[in-house]
Amino acid sequence: MGTYIPVTPGKIAPLAWLPDPLLATGKLALVCEGGGQRGIFTAGVLDEFLKAEFNPFDLLLGTSAGAQNLSAYICGQRGYARHVITRYTTDKQFFNPLRFIRGGHLIDLDWLISATSDECPLDITHALQRFEQGQAFYMCASRADNLHADYFTPHAENWLDIIKASSAIPGFYREGVEINGVTYHDGGISDAVPVIEAWRRGATRIVVIRTVPSQLYYTPEWVKRMERWLEKSNLKHMVAMMKQHAVSYHRTQKFIESPPDGVEIVEIYPRSPLASNALGSRVNTLMQDYRLGRRSGRYFLATLGERWASHQPVHTSVLRVPVASNDNDVLLPETDGSAAVLHSPHESSD
Repeated sequence: MGTYIPVTPGKIAPLAWLPDPLLATGKLALVCEGGGQRGIFTAGVLDEFLKAEFNPFDLLLGTSAGAQNLSAYICGQRGYARHVITRYTTDKQFFNPLRFIRGGHLIDLDWLISATSDECPLDITHALQRFEQGQAFYMCASRADNLHADYFTPHAENWLDIIKASSAIPGFYREGVEINGVTYHDGGISDAVPVIEAWRRGATRIVVIRTVPSQLYYTPEWVKRMERWLEKSNLKHMVAMMKQHAVSYHRTQKFIESPPDGVEIVEIYPRSPLASNALGSRVNTLMQDYRLGRRSGRYFLATLGERWASHQPVHTSVLRVPVASNDNDVLLPETDGSAAVLHSPHESSD
């Protein structure tokens, strides 16, 4: 069996870990789970990575909110994901239960993609430079016809379409998203945490950022809601989606807890369920979970980061081990869509 290292502020397991030099020849991967607005925790972790200029990964894989967060990460835009989640996903033009009752989308991904691309676009040019340097990025979406997971490498022309496909929660975004003649839904149906795919692509050291506590066989909120609706309907294709999600999620959890021989998995996670919901969260609640993510990111960097970045030194002057959950963390400045801040791949201010 391989090595599993749980990382959450205050946990001593990372302090006792000794690296296996034989694994250094394999690929290093970063995997990010979805979770809707709970992805604000991941945004906090990745903002600390960007602040420390920590990006030694060969592979990046993400689903739904995880794909959105990794897009900001590979584009080098610290604070971007936090801004999108707190500013745009809290807007009633994105999440609108009344519109849903009247037959429209519960979540309007078209508006979200259009508004963010106009007002605070991703720095895709920076990401393409990372691709040229050898870094690979895959976003997961689920095929509507057979529920298989497909993994897309984005380019400038289809990046936003893939994000939308990976995030298109069935029922909440009604049509799905068509790519190359195939309709796709949220990647969480088939592979909510694409850690096994990272291993299949040659990763022997994998950092996984979760949006739920470790070892929790968690069913996302949207799945619970849909299960209640399905009890009163005969939508067999939706029942199949639920079954596919459950099987995939449990298989992934077992893989993380007991990785195969020659594989090290580091799991960064919140110790208890986040205060944020998948949808409909308040900004102050989101910021609470964002700060928790930042503390978790600093804890990883302070305990394991330097040993996992042998070819790219971490700027240890910005690292500190948090000792409390209310440590008066310094926040990134609010930008209100300021392109000067959001577009800079090397923002250095706190």
